[in-house]
Amino acid sequence: MAPLTSSSSSRIVREQERDGGNIADPQKRTSITMLVLGDEGVGKSSLISTFVSRHFSEVVPGIMTRVRLPPDPENSCITTIVDSQGGDAALISAVANMRRNGNPHHSEHGMGGIENVDSIILIYDLDRDETFFRLENHWLPLIERCYNGGLPVIVAGNKMDLFLPSSAAGVTDEQVLARSRQQIVSLMQRFRFIRQCIKCSAKNLLRVDEVFLKAQQAVLYPFTPLYDLDIGKLSEDCRRAFTRIFRMYDRDHDGLLSHSELDRFQHETFHVPVYERDLTGWKKVVSRNNPNEEVVRDGKFTVEGFLAIFDVFISQNRLDVPWQALRSFGYDDNLSLQVPEHVYKGPENASWTLTSSARRFLSDLFHQFDTDHDGVLSLDDMDAIFSIIPEPSLPPWHPIRSRELFRECFSLPKMPYTALPTSDSTGSTSSHFGAQSLSASGITIISNESFPSVDISSLDRATLVSTPLTFLDWLGLWHTISDISPGTTRAELFRLGHIEDVKTTRRGRGRRKSVAPVRERTPDSLLSSRELRILLLGSPSSGKTALINSLCDGRTKDPLSTTKTQRPETSSTFVRMKRRKTKSSKGEEHETVAVHFIITEVPEVEAENRLQQQKHLSEILSDGGCDLVALAFDSTNSASLAYAKHLESSLLTEDISRVYVATKSDQCGPTQDRDEDDDDEWQPTTVIDEAAMHCRELDLEPPLITSACDSTTSPVDSDLDEHNRSQALCHLARCCLKEEPGFERLRAKPHEERKRRESSKRRNRKMIWFGVGVGVAVAVVGYLWTGVGSSGSKGASATAGDERRGGRLGWFRSFFARVDSTG
Repeated sequence: MAPLTSSSSSRIVREQERDGGNIADPQKRTSITMLVLGDEGVGKSSLISTFVSRHFSEVVPGIMTRVRLPPDPENSCITTIVDSQGGDAALISAVANMRRNGNPHHSEHGMGGIENVDSIILIYDLDRDETFFRLENHWLPLIERCYNGGLPVIVAGNKMDLFLPSSAAGVTDEQVLARSRQQIVSLMQRFRFIRQCIKCSAKNLLRVDEVFLKAQQAVLYPFTPLYDLDIGKLSEDCRRAFTRIFRMYDRDHDGLLSHSELDRFQHETFHVPVYERDLTGWKKVVSRNNPNEEVVRDGKFTVEGFLAIFDVFISQNRLDVPWQALRSFGYDDNLSLQVPEHVYKGPENASWTLTSSARRFLSDLFHQFDTDHDGVLSLDDMDAIFSIIPEPSLPPWHPIRSRELFRECFSLPKMPYTALPTSDSTGSTSSHFGAQSLSASGITIISNESFPSVDISSLDRATLVSTPLTFLDWLGLWHTISDISPGTTRAELFRLGHIEDVKTTRRGRGRRKSVAPVRERTPDSLLSSRELRILLLGSPSSGKTALINSLCDGRTKDPLSTTKTQRPETSSTFVRMKRRKTKSSKGEEHETVAVHFIITEVPEVEAENRLQQQKHLSEILSDGGCDLVALAFDSTNSASLAYAKHLESSLLTEDISRVYVATKSDQCGPTQDRDEDDDDEWQPTTVIDEAAMHCRELDLEPPLITSACDSTTSPVDSDLDEHNRSQALCHLARCCLKEEPGFERLRAKPHEERKRRESSKRRNRKMIWFGVGVGVAVAVVGYLWTGVGSSGSKGASATAGDERRGGRLGWFRSFFARVDSTG
């Protein structure tokens, strides 16, 4: 029976096999071993004999040999049934052995049936009450100690053909049956590993098959991962899994599943359609069972309503239904999502950048969970997004997760910071959450006619807490981890419910596309975007950490409050730039482009590790792993500049873009003003002047000059800071985007302009020579074709001339004659 229809399980299996669908594959299990336990004389051997032979025999051996059943066509598992005699003695021995060396699956009594057991059938005699009481007082506690309550148990009451309710005075049959049911319920509440209690009769072949079928299903479809008996609800892992599935089919991202969305889920998971009458019935059932929950809204199922459907199946012991759904989406027996290998590899010719499909998914996710529609994901919004991720349910860039996720990568993502509430003179506190904290940059341009420069001011004290995120912040963090590890990022998107759009002939999930309706979107989400990767290199005292802290849009702590790290760290920021689009009668038209910067700061390492780090850097640079290298140096320390120049000469080729960045300029003297006409006589007097001369020799842009100072001593206006930060980032961007039309070109490769001019001259020279060659060729051909003499007469001299030239021109004229005749 599928979740939303009345179809039988066999029909589902037949249709899945016919269509090549993914039936409930129980971890591709190949074997199941069942152990039959119980007091002497309760009918253990008779029950096994009847199940195997399909008839009851009055005489059976005291203990049956191991029975191995052929593979079941529905699950391909070989089932082995192990009978027992004196099984409690073997269990007692196993418990004692476990206490000695921690191995519960070895028996000193020679009974070879308790090791590698998958489930237990515990039998009592319905006609002997003492056998039932021994379940509670002897057998079940013993099983619990031996297997730590981790093995499913099916309790079977045999000899139902002999069972007659007590005829005590004043007690009706209904009262006796009610008391029996209460005893069973009490037993199952105390021993949570009991999966089901079944009354049967080996003699009458009554429910014999069901006993062994339920013991098999208890292994194939485990109960514990799905349900928390302590609270009487679906387990947290189960809720996460089905909530993720819900999101995958909520194609319009309205937080509800419509009829068409449920039909898609039903068809792709169980290969049967869903009918309106079934939906109506389910709405009534889940509403009745959950009066305090909003399970249906506007005629559609909420997340709670979707979960309530599977809660019904679990309460009815139809565990095969939820497990068929879960396994078709890649969940194992522990409800851990298994990410397919092809997700890590990505589509053909995959690069580090996010695909258009992934961007749409992240955009839909952002706008769906931006609950107050303010264009910012609050901390609660972020919690809701990542609630379907296993504990700890945190973003992949959070340090608690990133250390493990990116352990083998070159760098780690740098966690965004948020400012702590600060107290003013009146004692009141103010928070820096939201758009204001995200726009506080702490950067000021210093007026200088010679070089572009910025002044970096510190921010408020911060703590390691994930900040609220704007849309571009949100997308930038995903670009960051995609740069660090594209495969890991694709896996994280998969865990959030993203399925990459691929061209496939296979029906169903592979063809899923977003059909989100046009809804209110943030303006930034409509912008075209570019992603730029920058490597930040420099000496240990170059101030590169303070630089990156301030450039990353106020989301980091005080730039001067830095800590030494052994691993490279990758941060992200963005800037909105104007790109010249077209020219018209109205003038130039521009479009706004969001440029994301993924900046990796590479710290200096110990001498013994320096060679390995340089090897990694060389591989990154040779593979085109960055768009720009920023060489930071301390403007008060000539050795720092020398170190930056050494890095440039040892790591960078002329094909790699680079820019020099001076830090701590507030601590050095003023730079020299120079006249372009006196360049030959100009001599550097400061470190910045020396860097400027070096850049001039290589025909690079002058160094970008920055300074860092404590905001308590040099406060600046935040709006001006944001403007200047944007200017600094635009400068870096134009060093990378020079090949794209519409952006101002900046010199970032050595002698690039000279090479471009030389290349242009060579192209012009080839064009000139080609033109001359064509002219000469035409003249020669004309001469050869027309011959010498007057073009107006065809006298004898002309004819004779043609004959004299016949050997020389015959092949040429005959060729054109053939061409003319065939034309």
